[in-house]
Amino acid sequence: MTPRENILKAYRHERPEWVPNGFTDIDICDSFGERYFGEGTGDDWFGVSWTYTPELHSQTETPGQEQIEDLEGWQDKITFPDLNSYDWEAIASEATKNWDRENKVSLCMLLNGPFERMMSLMGFENAACAFYETPDEVHEFMEAVTEHKCKYLKILKKYYNFDIIAFHDDWGDNKNMFFSMDMWREFIKPCIQKVIDCTHELGMIFEMHSCGYIKPTIPELVEMGIDSIQPLQFCNQVDEIKKEFGDQILLSGGFDTQGVIERPGAAEEEIRSEVRRTLDSLAVNGGYCALIPIINRDVIPIVIDEVAVYGKDFYKK
Repeated sequence: MTPRENILKAYRHERPEWVPNGFTDIDICDSFGERYFGEGTGDDWFGVSWTYTPELHSQTETPGQEQIEDLEGWQDKITFPDLNSYDWEAIASEATKNWDRENKVSLCMLLNGPFERMMSLMGFENAACAFYETPDEVHEFMEAVTEHKCKYLKILKKYYNFDIIAFHDDWGDNKNMFFSMDMWREFIKPCIQKVIDCTHELGMIFEMHSCGYIKPTIPELVEMGIDSIQPLQFCNQVDEIKKEFGDQILLSGGFDTQGVIERPGAAEEEIRSEVRRTLDSLAVNGGYCALIPIINRDVIPIVIDEVAVYGKDFYKK
């Protein structure tokens, strides 16, 4: 059995032969245009400025470069990219040239969902206030973003032929969500439902990527038809989620990264022990993939090795 066949069994809620290792079994590609990916500073296709931070090995929005302060008259302030103006065949060919479609699944990190895109254009504080100050405009803007995403999904399917779409929209910090569940249901849930449905209509797996504390949304996300959730950060009482929903969706992640794996000074055996604890908790009976975003590159080889060693015979015990 190939790693591809093994991980797809997990996504189908069948028990795989070994614990799927997302670090080695998935070809991951960030969505073109949704973020600037180079070093230094550059703009995405909405004109948002991003700055590379070496310590994070990633880009974040450049401070003080917000394009707008509010959403009044946003249609005259924000220009959506013309998806038909790009040579997608050439872009996808370059991005996928080293993929191993026989042995791995392909996953698109589709960045900047409706709240993230609004936040990138106007900053977190202004975006949070917009829900109260201009609710009609928030609805209109998020619906426009969602329509754009669904058009983009058709391109991603046609030219990249992804197996999995990991749709990004962060909704919480380490302890709380950014907004109430009533607000989430009113503004964000309908958008996510449209993207789920579009992804499935195109024959791809839908994985919800949302960092922070989002546990209150999970029962409804399951009802909405998501196939998987990641990175399922440890602040979400992951054991409870496994017990309640582990036979309905695939759980991806669930490691205690802040408390153990990326804690300054964490010993190698502590990291390996946390990997084993996570698998013992979340990989039981399948429906699990070991994949987490790690900033400290030095610990990645340790995590990969322990997942491979401990997960190899996990289902034979």
